[in-house]
Amino acid sequence: MNYEIEKEIKLVLAVNPSVNSLNDIEVIYSHSHAINEAKETLSKYNFTNFVPVESTSTAALYASKQKYSAAICSEYAANLYNLKIILRDINDSINITRFIVISKKLIEDGDKTMVMFTVPHKPGALYKVLEKFYNNNINLTMIYSRPLKSIPWQYYFYLEFEGNIKDNKVKATLEEIRNITSMLKIKGSFTKLQYQVSNYLS
Repeated sequence: MNYEIEKEIKLVLAVNPSVNSLNDIEVIYSHSHAINEAKETLSKYNFTNFVPVESTSTAALYASKQKYSAAICSEYAANLYNLKIILRDINDSINITRFIVISKKLIEDGDKTMVMFTVPHKPGALYKVLEKFYNNNINLTMIYSRPLKSIPWQYYFYLEFEGNIKDNKVKATLEEIRNITSMLKIKGSFTKLQYQVSNYLS
């Protein structure tokens, strides 16, 4: 089964047991996104030494091993690495992150579908793909690009849209774009779950 879930991310400031007060903190670790999401809130405490790391879980691990350090992380990560939570809900604004779980097996049922494609490196190539969805009245919900490792300055695109692979309109659209893309991979259809998972992911 493929599915999409939305989860509200609530960040905490958790510290090494050697820290007794905010003034003891010498360095704060976290993922760069988490640092940006909490920087305004934390600015009132005059923290300046923020160190980006690969994830909020890694930040909690580093803080657990280094005296007078802290991590911007989830409550779960703080508890996992035996850190003390000294500030909660430090997000500057509401942060909802979306997770999509996709099976290795092609799933045709669902509310949305995701595809990946490349286009010829020439003017209007991406426009021609998007035009097919417009002409067939299919609503796009997400598009983003990533650079191709094999060819400098060229990109592949992930595209998400409403409808599933079994729908005749979707089938026809995919056939149309197959003829104007250099490569097209159908990642599958999925359903959005109607609830948020617990706040235990970091």
